[in-house]
Amino acid sequence: MLFESYLNYDIEAALFLTLLWGTSAVLVARRPHHRSDRRGRRRATFMLVLVALGWLLVAGRLVTTALMGSFGYLFVADRVAVALPLVVLPALAVLVLAVPRWRAHRRNPSAETRLATFAPQAVVPFQATALGALTGFVTAIMVTMGPPQLVPILTVYVSFLTVLVGLWLWQQYRYRVAANGGPVRRSRPVRALRAVAVVAVVGLVLVGGLSWAANETVLPGRMNMTDHAHGGVSAAGAHGHSTGRTVSVADLTGPRSETPDRRFTLVAEATKLRLASGREVDAWLFNGQSPGPELRVKRGELIEVTVHNKVPDTNVSVHWHGVDVPNAEDGVAGVTQDAIKPGGTHVYRFRPDEVGTHWYHSHQQSSVQVKKGLFGPLIIEPEQSDLAPGTQDLIVSTHTWYSGELPLEPPAIGTVDQLDRRRMAPGTPVRLRLINTDGATHRYSLTGTPFRVVAIDGNPVNQPTDVAGEQVVIGGGGRYDLEFTMPAQPVRLTELRRFGSELRVVDGGLLLSADGTGDVQPDKPTEAFDPTTYGSPMPTPFGRDSTFTKTHSLVFDNELWFYDGRFTVVWASNGMAFPKAPSLTVREGDLVKVRFANRSHFDHPMHLHGHHVLVLSRNGKPATGSPLWLDTVNVEVGEIWEVAFKADNPGLWMDHCHNLDHAAAGMMSHVVYEGVTTPYEVGHDTPNELE
Repeated sequence: MLFESYLNYDIEAALFLTLLWGTSAVLVARRPHHRSDRRGRRRATFMLVLVALGWLLVAGRLVTTALMGSFGYLFVADRVAVALPLVVLPALAVLVLAVPRWRAHRRNPSAETRLATFAPQAVVPFQATALGALTGFVTAIMVTMGPPQLVPILTVYVSFLTVLVGLWLWQQYRYRVAANGGPVRRSRPVRALRAVAVVAVVGLVLVGGLSWAANETVLPGRMNMTDHAHGGVSAAGAHGHSTGRTVSVADLTGPRSETPDRRFTLVAEATKLRLASGREVDAWLFNGQSPGPELRVKRGELIEVTVHNKVPDTNVSVHWHGVDVPNAEDGVAGVTQDAIKPGGTHVYRFRPDEVGTHWYHSHQQSSVQVKKGLFGPLIIEPEQSDLAPGTQDLIVSTHTWYSGELPLEPPAIGTVDQLDRRRMAPGTPVRLRLINTDGATHRYSLTGTPFRVVAIDGNPVNQPTDVAGEQVVIGGGGRYDLEFTMPAQPVRLTELRRFGSELRVVDGGLLLSADGTGDVQPDKPTEAFDPTTYGSPMPTPFGRDSTFTKTHSLVFDNELWFYDGRFTVVWASNGMAFPKAPSLTVREGDLVKVRFANRSHFDHPMHLHGHHVLVLSRNGKPATGSPLWLDTVNVEVGEIWEVAFKADNPGLWMDHCHNLDHAAAGMMSHVVYEGVTTPYEVGHDTPNELE
């Protein structure tokens, strides 16, 4: 939250820098015209005041950069490399070259001293500072540069110097004309005609440039993700491309000949869904219910799920979120299969090797289809139950429904979009399986009892202890399992939402009480539960001190620019959006370390398919609690996470933000194993929409 404030201040400083130095540049470029000593002195004083104010803003941006840099150098690398040098150095030139001339004109206002302020040495530094300020503003909000971006940085500097040379030559010409007694001011018709011509040329350049930029971002009608993955930016220590045997994603299937232990059928269909409040939404559901049918299985069982698509004019698929299935069973349209067309069927088979709370959802245009309801819970139990006898096992699936483009408040638990009251006898062991099916981060408060966090992303916590007075933060796609013994008084699960520095209670939630009535005032804890220090450590197959064969760093930004031909908020990794975002090529057996740094305005729950990652550190502090294995790492604003994974599941795997709107606007890439190819394609000219 603090970083976001600093980021906003920095952008505001960049904007005001651009406006003030731009105004100054326009004023100093006016042809010299000495009318009176009084007006000359007043004009000089005004320009000196503008310089002082401009330097205050320069100092302000230096301060905001330093404050952002306190979170880590990655958060200000672009400022240090581009924005600050391009404004500080020209502003220093203003002090050295221009200010003495304006001070002389203020002391002795005359035609000669006024002409001296029109020399290139006095004018171009103002113009250079304005241009540098504009560059800093544009790179802060429109064309961000994530490290390492040497070529874009050099391009900016070369362009800046080229414009600077042009400005110098033009001002030198104007100065000579003025010094030789040339016309001080053109006639009014000439000035008007020139202004119209300048506006027309600038307008044509802008329209043409923006049209070109929009067309450049239009996604190809067909893309093969093998080509995209191998064209990605290599990580440190990257191997060369494999020249050995290749394997198709289509061949990396689950068991096909064995008799399954469990069979399920999911039917995707369009329907009207009535919520508990009486509101109706247009929904796409599995088997006509929300959430979709609970799939509860045992670890090691062979699972067969047959999916029928009855949604008109819409293709679907099913992804098993948090389950390390064989690649062909992953359910990503255009990467591991073709999407299921209306009237079509697809059969998934896999044998889960993990336990815990997971979920399934469509991975065809998921930013739309998950919102409309194509999801459900997947519970994988250990061979011997880990629940105490008599435990009430409750799935709490939080989802925001939409009416058109507008979200309905509050988020619903299932279809209950108001306070969900349930009976629970005192003394009953309770497990709440919290599933965030939204893209946005949810913050929960459990009032009325201490609780234990017994699993995160389905992975059991070693030696959990009681938690009280802390909010539980779950990013999009994440899951937390909470356990407690029901007390005599009511217990309430409530969502909290941040509005600036204030925490507010969101209506709705879950209330447990002996008779299903009563109420409790929700707590609003400001401290967040820290999963990296919770529980007790235990041995892991690798850790911070391991030798990694690959390292990969991703810096997240948001920018206002074009994506797929539309002007929108683009979500970039290392300054690039899909399909240019950097992918990672690995060999089976590689030990990979990944660093995430979030300098954007929103949280990014990063989800790597087919693997679990072990958290090494958060904001530079080593993880010291129970080993934190995640499939979805929620990188909050201003945070840096280091994680690691073993490349032990060959395939072509999505690696994307699970705020699915962010993925749809660029924040997705791949981890691809050398030698793995896919026969499937994505794009508007195919049946597959990737995200």
